[in-house]
Order: sequence, then structure tokens, then C-alpha cells
Amino acid sequence: ISNGIRTGTVYVNCYDVFDSNTPFGGFKDSGIGRENGELGLRNYLEHKTVIIKRPEDSMP
Repeated sequence: ISNGIRTGTVYVNCYDVFDSNTPFGGFKDSGIGRENGELGLRNYLEHKTVIIKRPEDSMP
């Protein structure tokens, strides 16, 4: 039955029991996407390149 329901969370014989790393949301028009978990954190990350010039005598 849970495979046929288009929702982010289904509880069976319990209520509000899941790990804080469990992805939440992302179905239909319920929000802006998934939260929590590794994939959810990617929305908040920015890539940055940092170049540091080392002194000439420390170069191999």
C-alpha cells in the first residue's frame, strides 16, 4: 500500500519515529524539495576554489 501513496512519510504501527538524517518532503506541491539527509544538505552548499601561493623555497 505504501508504494501506491504519493507522500513523503508513511507510518505503519508507529507515529513520528524516524532518524533525523531521513530525507523529508519533496512530493507534489508540498514544498521546495527534500530536507535532511545528505542529498538535502546539497541545496545549502556552495563550491569555492581557494588558491594559496606558497613561498618559492617550500616548493618541491
